[in-house]
Amino acid sequence: MRKHRFAAAIILGAVVAFSLQSYAAMELLQQLESAFIEVGEKIRPCVVNIDVKSAMPEGLSEDGQIPEDIFRFFNIPAPREGVPQPMPRREASGSGFIFSKDGYIITNNHVVEDATSIEVRFWNGRVLDATTIGRDPQTDIAVIKVQADFELPTAVLGDSDVLKVGQFSVAAGSPRGLEGSLSFGHITALGREGLNLGLRFQNLVQTDAAINLGNSGGPLCNIDGEVIGINVAIVYGAESLGFAIPINAAKKIIPILIAEGRVTRGYLGVYIDAAEDYADALGLPDSKGAFVIDVSEDTPAARAGVKPDDVVRKVNGSVVENDSDLKMKISDIEPGETVKLEVWREGASVELDVRLEEFPEDSQLAPQPATEDILGLRTQPLTDQMRERLGLEADLTGVVVSEVKVSSPADKAGIRVGDIIVRIGKDAVRGMDDFKRLMKEHALPNESVLIRVFRGEEIPTVTVLKVPGDYVPEP
Repeated sequence: MRKHRFAAAIILGAVVAFSLQSYAAMELLQQLESAFIEVGEKIRPCVVNIDVKSAMPEGLSEDGQIPEDIFRFFNIPAPREGVPQPMPRREASGSGFIFSKDGYIITNNHVVEDATSIEVRFWNGRVLDATTIGRDPQTDIAVIKVQADFELPTAVLGDSDVLKVGQFSVAAGSPRGLEGSLSFGHITALGREGLNLGLRFQNLVQTDAAINLGNSGGPLCNIDGEVIGINVAIVYGAESLGFAIPINAAKKIIPILIAEGRVTRGYLGVYIDAAEDYADALGLPDSKGAFVIDVSEDTPAARAGVKPDDVVRKVNGSVVENDSDLKMKISDIEPGETVKLEVWREGASVELDVRLEEFPEDSQLAPQPATEDILGLRTQPLTDQMRERLGLEADLTGVVVSEVKVSSPADKAGIRVGDIIVRIGKDAVRGMDDFKRLMKEHALPNESVLIRVFRGEEIPTVTVLKVPGDYVPEP
């Protein structure tokens, strides 16, 4: 009998302990839920919906197409021919957040860059006209302004330099025009570079909080409701893979846009890569620096004597970590100033004085001699320096693919940036003139073009580029 009482006591104790654990777990979940509700209530009034109208591009009807840039920035394929589209080209929708009580609002450049009129819808249902104050295509940041007759709640800016992978994130905005939407997730990576977004400056925050069309320009926040980024892009076909501009990068840009309307940046005129992959071959003391792939003619770098295969190690005594760091350091210096570069050349350090110029607004990198866009494809010459750097045979001829537009015929054919096009059809490509001539001959509407590319493998890759029926070749 005593044994039965003892067993019952053990079972009763276990039940009580389990109940207490369940209660504690439920209490923890309720606290987490309350925190999510609280952050939503804090963020929501600061977020706005932005409706933009732009001039109809020449040659398009009133029921024209969605702007190609929308698909490019969001890395999603353009609709197929004949498939109904959800909005006309002359209208678009995005998001933003209130920066100051006097009406300044932050959004993406690609939301408002072609705007002829802008309407901003607030949390209280009010709609006001806005004007563009400043835009920076290189970072995709823009500032617009409204004249409000009611008090504007402003967003609290956080510190993106202290972000850690794994912490909570909240994306706010108007995905697909659904105003006041929140999505919760985590920071899944930091410092993302090299994404095909057309942005010179990236260093983006990656998140799995859902970002969709219409979220552009809206805030990415932490669990305290502080803005840690500006939603900018997604990757089509990936599950909840979105990107945001770090708010600390925006903090430097926004005051300049408000005061001057644009950002001026220093410019060298070099095409660069991180030095890490070249460190052993060049005998570098460590892996830091920016490797100079090429130097554009008639630029500050060329005039100062910077050469291909140099590694820029320091700017005004400050260590250059990689190619992105060099871009940032040079861009932060006013055009017209002279900077001292320390470069590694043939096993020794060399100092060069370079007088910077203003970065050309229509350039994403150092200007390179390249073809016009042909079916989403741009190329540049295959130089001797490139052959040497890539370890290619001296007699290999062709052109180098420098850009492939997302969802273009070239993209669908599997052509990649860095491919060397060596043959079109049965004809060898010996240079840029051959490439242009052969593309005009072979790339005809509804035709398929065999393109042979070299990717470093022993056997070249052959791909088929299908030319759309509505393609109009260059004369």
